[in-house]
Amino acid sequence: MGTDRHVALTEADYLRLLIHGTTAFELVRTSLELEIFEHLESSGGMDAARLAATIGIQAQPARVMLLGLCALRLVEKRGDAYVNTAMTRGKLLRSSPRFLGALVDVQAKVINQALPDLAESVRRGTNVGLRHLPGPGTTLYERLTAHPELQRVFYANMGDASRKAFAQLLERYDFSTVRHAVDVGGGDGTNAIELARRYRHLTVTVFDQESVTRLAADRIEDPDLRRRVRFHAGDILADPLPEGADAVFVFHIFEIWSRERNTELLRKCRAALPEGGICLIYNFVSDDAGTGSMSAGLVSPYFLTLASGEGMAYSAADMEQAALDAGFSHVERYEDMGFSHALVVGRR
Repeated sequence: MGTDRHVALTEADYLRLLIHGTTAFELVRTSLELEIFEHLESSGGMDAARLAATIGIQAQPARVMLLGLCALRLVEKRGDAYVNTAMTRGKLLRSSPRFLGALVDVQAKVINQALPDLAESVRRGTNVGLRHLPGPGTTLYERLTAHPELQRVFYANMGDASRKAFAQLLERYDFSTVRHAVDVGGGDGTNAIELARRYRHLTVTVFDQESVTRLAADRIEDPDLRRRVRFHAGDILADPLPEGADAVFVFHIFEIWSRERNTELLRKCRAALPEGGICLIYNFVSDDAGTGSMSAGLVSPYFLTLASGEGMAYSAADMEQAALDAGFSHVERYEDMGFSHALVVGRR
């Protein structure tokens, strides 16, 4: 996995990005919507007039967009032609394996409207931003069941992020001794399907709310995978886990809830396992000191303001301690898992 390049900014420009961040985001989102990056790439570069004609807009708006994209260092000018930078080619072209379009979509359609409620969420200690999404329940995940298109956008991003992070886990952890796993909050089944495809002996039961498992089941065409990837609808916090598993996966769930609620969930996972069974906790993490990373600092307000009103990007040390508090007799911690993830394995 490649190392991110550094982008040097003056202090003044850094502050401008903080203050005008909404504008920067909309420049990126609009460019994806109008396929500006794709047109520049396929043509080898265009001047402003040609780009305007290609996407069917007036010359002045084209100049506005290109000025903004150059200022953000997503596009650069060579002679009279505007071309994509290496950063854009790596992450903002649809053909790139690290394309961030699904993240931009969920940010635009689900998350951004709630974030102005951060201050009130901080004051009250709950997800005030959920008021923008009417429906049942007190979490984003419950409310999305009343909005099928937004639910599709949300789980498309979750699936995309899971694929990228889970590929790193598959390279670093051996699942060959696991026979049957329960994937708690397994979403659209992305991880379960990939794991079952990789390990032909393995059965995985996805345990999540009914509307999500229905989306997942419809995606599987291979008869063998349909037999080994199962779906069990239920409330992961209130309902008992499916029985008969020797492993429980808690992937990208820990960040949603408070430390106390996570410990209770892990305690329930431990109770569902036989002696020697394992619980794998795999999550996006902050550093142990609570000072970074940038991603952890910027994603945590989403959990407070919208998702659940109580979560954040925890550290690997937080995950490890929760597993010990839940009663696991032996706990192992694996860091440097890629994509700012860590793995904690608790053994009963």
